[in-house]
Amino acid sequence: MRIHTIRFLSIASLLLPVLISAQTLSVQLRVRESRLFGLSGERYGKLELSNQNRTAPITSENVNGGKFYYFIFRPVGEWAVDAGFVKDEIPKLTLRQDLSTLQIAWKGEITSDSAGTLLLVGFPKEFKLYEPFIVQFRLADSTVQGTFVIPQEYWPSYPLLMDAFKSTEQALSEKRYRDGIAGCERALRTEGFQIFRQVIQFRDRRTENFERFHDQNLYLLAEVIGSGKRTLKEKIAQLDQIRPTFQFVLDSLPNPTLNISSSDSSVKRLLDHATIAVTRVSTLRDSLQRALDEQNVRWISESSSTGKNGDHYQTMIEVLAFALSSVDFADTTNTVLSKIVLRMDLRERLAKSDIEESYTTFIRKCTERLQHQGPLFPPEFLNNLAKDTASFALPYYSMLKAINDYYSGSYTSALEQIATIFRTCYESELSVRFDQMRILINLRQGRSRPEAMRLLDEAAAAENAGNNQTATERYSEAMRISPDFAYAAYRWGKFFERTGDFFRAQTFYEQAYQADTLYFSAYRDAFSLYHRSANYKAMIDVLMHAIDHGNDFWEINFNLGIAYMGELDLARAIKQFERALELNPKSYQANVQLGQAHQTAKNYQKAREYFFRAIKIDPFRADAVDFLKRLDELQKNAR
Repeated sequence: MRIHTIRFLSIASLLLPVLISAQTLSVQLRVRESRLFGLSGERYGKLELSNQNRTAPITSENVNGGKFYYFIFRPVGEWAVDAGFVKDEIPKLTLRQDLSTLQIAWKGEITSDSAGTLLLVGFPKEFKLYEPFIVQFRLADSTVQGTFVIPQEYWPSYPLLMDAFKSTEQALSEKRYRDGIAGCERALRTEGFQIFRQVIQFRDRRTENFERFHDQNLYLLAEVIGSGKRTLKEKIAQLDQIRPTFQFVLDSLPNPTLNISSSDSSVKRLLDHATIAVTRVSTLRDSLQRALDEQNVRWISESSSTGKNGDHYQTMIEVLAFALSSVDFADTTNTVLSKIVLRMDLRERLAKSDIEESYTTFIRKCTERLQHQGPLFPPEFLNNLAKDTASFALPYYSMLKAINDYYSGSYTSALEQIATIFRTCYESELSVRFDQMRILINLRQGRSRPEAMRLLDEAAAAENAGNNQTATERYSEAMRISPDFAYAAYRWGKFFERTGDFFRAQTFYEQAYQADTLYFSAYRDAFSLYHRSANYKAMIDVLMHAIDHGNDFWEINFNLGIAYMGELDLARAIKQFERALELNPKSYQANVQLGQAHQTAKNYQKAREYFFRAIKIDPFRADAVDFLKRLDELQKNAR
């Protein structure tokens, strides 16, 4: 069979974004052979690319928008399409691509326009419009054919491709490089764009966006380095913003999913530059941070000797004592300082004094020293604090020295400092913390009972799980194998107190402080339980036992004064409050209690004297002022 081929040649350029909407998309075929004796001659027809509504001009949207790919068949010359031709001849029109041949799947009605009659036909979308295909017409003894090559502006997704090019071009021109990179990557991943040769251009444009982005931030880095007006903090903040941009280039420029390798020449060159930039930013930032840290904490280590930061220094030292004593001393990992608990009122004082940053920096530097197995504090800090210790109401030097000694393993020195703390400290919250440190030191110095400690841990785990029966068994077993182990007795006493069995709790608190006569917490908790039931005689016995065994401390004497007040033994109460005041003359509570004791004894002048002393110590607390007002009212009514 003879096949006659007519090739359709498109004059359209495939370079974006040239449009060729003026191109006529058609192929002309012979649809009838010449007949003998000249009864009739050859006929030709033309097949034109169209759309389901024969809308002009044709575009990618309307060509690809229907159920089929639509073409117009129209006669060439002086003949017309009629029903017979549609019935008998038009089915001979087929499309072929690769090894597939497609028949007409849909035919419209015969119609006409200014050029003559025409017929709209549709072919299944089983062939690829973006690849060449052959139009064939079967004659009696031959087949004629023509090749269709559809220009790319009619291919599927062409408008979206154009939008992607414009969007990335605009992002580049507007210096929105991250947006440009993202747009290029979306285009490279869009399946519908892979049919276009130009999609490769998005790779180059992506690299260009990365390069411009890198250079933009390199300029910002130069500005930071050269600026003499920005503070250290401002420069660090800017470097923190710049560094991730270079890291972004390093992390994101090579992309295996887009087949972009780090070994590509243009990519490798930019990666080398970004690596240098990251190193430069990190080195500079570390240097500036060290300078800022030194600037933030130098005044803390220098103490208030310069006279410039007296109030701030007082606040800082107090906050540091509360903060660093809140850590779990049983946890000796290097990250222990991350577990600090600080009361809200102390945080508010830091904020009010505008020294939060100094506090945070100081704590961070302490943690860094611990991580490198160094001392918690710089040497000059404790040395200067020791010179200033008399200016504080509480033994903050001893507290911070004890913490430093504890983490450096100087347990004997730490125990000496703890004894000093107990002697003058009127903050029970702090005393409790350092008593726990004392217990842990005793355990670390070999006074623990390994088997008993294991049972205590199991008891605590059972209690936390809500299994008090198992906890009781473990506490009981620990006491059975170590009856003189003060820590075990105290822990069991706390268990009984938590479960509401106060009589048994009291028994084991007593056993704890008898086994360890310096067990400050055991004395305190025994006193507190008796205080709940107003058993003043028992309170006195507990505290006298403490004093007789070397615990002549502020809190012991103060609480003994409270017990004597409950017994209405005013003379002994005054004596104990005076002893507490002797141990710490800056105690607000001791002055108030002495005022109340003298007022009860009708020694109004003395009472007034102590109330005034308390007000001088802390003018902002209301207790002493209220008592003074009542005293005035009492004296007024007595006249």
